[in-house]
Amino acid sequence: MRGIATGKLGFVAGIALLWALACAFAAPVQAQALKAELLLTEGELDGPPASAPVLASSHADSPDELAYLTMPRRDAGYWVRLTVDRDIQAGEGRVLVLRGARARGPVTYYPPGAAPRLINDAENGGPVLMRRGWVLPLPNGWTRGDVAYLRVGGNTAEAMSLRFSTVPEIARQERSDSRFMVAAFTALMLMALAMVGIWFAFRDLVYLFYGAYLSCAAVYLLLVSGDAAEMWGLSGIASGRLTVNWSVATLATIFQLGFSLRFLELPRLLPRLALMARTLQWANIVWLAVLLLLRERVHGFWYIGGNVLLLMGIPLMFVAAVMAWRRGAPYAGYYLLGWTPLLLFVGVLAAYPFGVGRAEWADRGLALAAVLESGVLALALSQHAANRHRLALLARQSGDRDPLTGTLNASALRLLLETWSAPGSLGLKRHGLLLLDLDAFGEVNARYGRAVGDALLQQALSRIRGVLRPDDTIARMDGDSFAVVAECERVDCELLGRRLADAFSQRPFRIDGHEIAVSASVGLAMAQRGEPVQALLDRAAQALLSARQAGRNTVGVAPAAVLPAEAEPEAG
Repeated sequence: MRGIATGKLGFVAGIALLWALACAFAAPVQAQALKAELLLTEGELDGPPASAPVLASSHADSPDELAYLTMPRRDAGYWVRLTVDRDIQAGEGRVLVLRGARARGPVTYYPPGAAPRLINDAENGGPVLMRRGWVLPLPNGWTRGDVAYLRVGGNTAEAMSLRFSTVPEIARQERSDSRFMVAAFTALMLMALAMVGIWFAFRDLVYLFYGAYLSCAAVYLLLVSGDAAEMWGLSGIASGRLTVNWSVATLATIFQLGFSLRFLELPRLLPRLALMARTLQWANIVWLAVLLLLRERVHGFWYIGGNVLLLMGIPLMFVAAVMAWRRGAPYAGYYLLGWTPLLLFVGVLAAYPFGVGRAEWADRGLALAAVLESGVLALALSQHAANRHRLALLARQSGDRDPLTGTLNASALRLLLETWSAPGSLGLKRHGLLLLDLDAFGEVNARYGRAVGDALLQQALSRIRGVLRPDDTIARMDGDSFAVVAECERVDCELLGRRLADAFSQRPFRIDGHEIAVSASVGLAMAQRGEPVQALLDRAAQALLSARQAGRNTVGVAPAAVLPAEAEPEAG
């Protein structure tokens, strides 16, 4: 029994010894805790304060954690007191990494056991190891109980962070960030060039606005990452610092608002929101002009107005996209899918200078969200352009034309309608077919002759085209009947039908000295997904017949189609 007890005691003693050795060997690599305290001092001081009240404090208990300090704007700046919970040897290669707004300027650093020094960021000729932030060396290590101080500017409310790192770790992180930003820049610029090419082919400002936005976003990402200073062609503008950064960001906002107005069809679907978006766009233009004219003289407060305008635009455009999507804007769903993640990141970064949130993770997230958003919307715009090109090509190259008016004939119109209704087509999400018939046209032919009747049809075509938009399609069906396909909602199509009828009733035609009064009847049928083209034509013809029976200068509207999937099942 005594031997067993002795063995047990020896076993326990051995375990205790191993545990003590493990703790002893683990101690040198144990992560030190960093404590940062924000001090409130009065006026300017020549050195660290002997004693001062603590405004805020933060701890970083591991290398993966950051000590955050958020401070309000203050002309006198701030002192930050730093302490650690264990000794750091000079040979460990540890450095302090300070990240925050470059607007704070140089940092006065009082390292433990060493003389104070002025630390600049990379753009001010400081260490090129970090493109954003400051590297604070520990030349003599750091003995527990010693205190380090930082003197930082208070001209921005953006939070600052502190952590320990090593030079190889910083170099790896900076190299990874640089490669990521350059890849994002390249992707955005390639898509911008594609949008400019599409604009050159179609001359639609929606493509040009989006290409300009992508270019500004790509340049801005490089500027804020610090990589622009090392790239040919961008190093010159990078030297402008805050003026250039803010100018590029504001231009991106201006172009984005212009693109959104057209892409979401806000003037047609939501005129009040369109007015608000245009007002916000002009406010950004005026505020940008203030920056370009006054430059450094407004740096102390300009960013406040810029971020306020940005924070006003984010909810406005999100609400506009949702409402446009509910009202049937063809590509509002793509807009929401692409813009929502990006707007969240932009909102975080815009609120960050006001001391709201922590954005250490938002730099890469902003670049990734920008690339994903641009890819989604570039895909939508490319398919939109391809569909437009296909329709324009069909209309231009179609040999099925009316010999008298030169418009498409009934056969060509049917082909276009079948193309629009094809599965997977991103063409017209909502479109209406309007059939127009001149009232009592046979009497005109009988009274004035066939030549006058033909001239009347040609002038009638001119009046119809004067009412239509460039994207609308017109065809002559037969005799005195015309067809119009318009991409718009039911209310807008009904308004178009009324305008077509009024175009004939408001003034007579003048042909060979004769004044001929002619009215028109219009039948409207709204296309529905899955509806055969012939069914759409039949419904429009029935609406036209109803308009004729109601009297001259009348617009008839066909009821919605009952598709096979919606029909009631037959009785078994």
